[in-house]
Amino acid sequence: MKIIYGKIQNEALPVQGVFVSNLTTGEFSNTNREGVFSIKVHLGDTLSFIHLSFQTFSERVTSKMLSMDLVVIQVSDKMNTLDEVEVNAFPNINAVSLGILDHQPEQLTTNQRRLRTAGDFKPIHLLGLLGGSLPVDPIINKISGRTKRIKKLVKFDREEDYFDFILEHHKDFITSELEFSQEELNRFVYFLIDDDQIQTSIEAENHAQLQYFIQDLALQYREDLSAKTKE
Repeated sequence: MKIIYGKIQNEALPVQGVFVSNLTTGEFSNTNREGVFSIKVHLGDTLSFIHLSFQTFSERVTSKMLSMDLVVIQVSDKMNTLDEVEVNAFPNINAVSLGILDHQPEQLTTNQRRLRTAGDFKPIHLLGLLGGSLPVDPIINKISGRTKRIKKLVKFDREEDYFDFILEHHKDFITSELEFSQEELNRFVYFLIDDDQIQTSIEAENHAQLQYFIQDLALQYREDLSAKTKE
């Protein structure tokens, strides 16, 4: 298995938020603001690329792709488009100002709203069989795998926020102090956001602690990279 790095573009512009999945192994990834993603593959695996604004398509992993440092992939616009609309033209008018709610509702991402709608299956739902009632939607979603897929997308949303946070606040520290090149930067940040301590520090916005963990993980990252190079 090998990690390949790719960039999704639409007419030379990077495309953020593309859901990239390896249909053969179940591995998945998501493009960042620069359209870059990384994913583990074998020769012959099938990769799927999904985005709400572009055509869904699949690519088979070839030996040429495995030999490239960066695989550049072009996506096409969807044929069906909607007329442009103005969203939130009156920002001061909302459910609180109209007296419908007594507090501002929780702001959810698109995928978090989908997960709320889909429901989440728990063993307690099976007790409904004894009383003659059964919450059908969560169970159907569990069987179909839809809830699992949406949870993955919610995870992508969170990881994208972590990625952006590190680049916004600590890019100079990583490139200048830790001497990572621009080519290495994205790969290293993807490595960082998988760490629980990094995530906790970002949630707390503890920049001093975050830099300590980044510096510590830089040693591990380079040791792992060196070991893979020798294989």
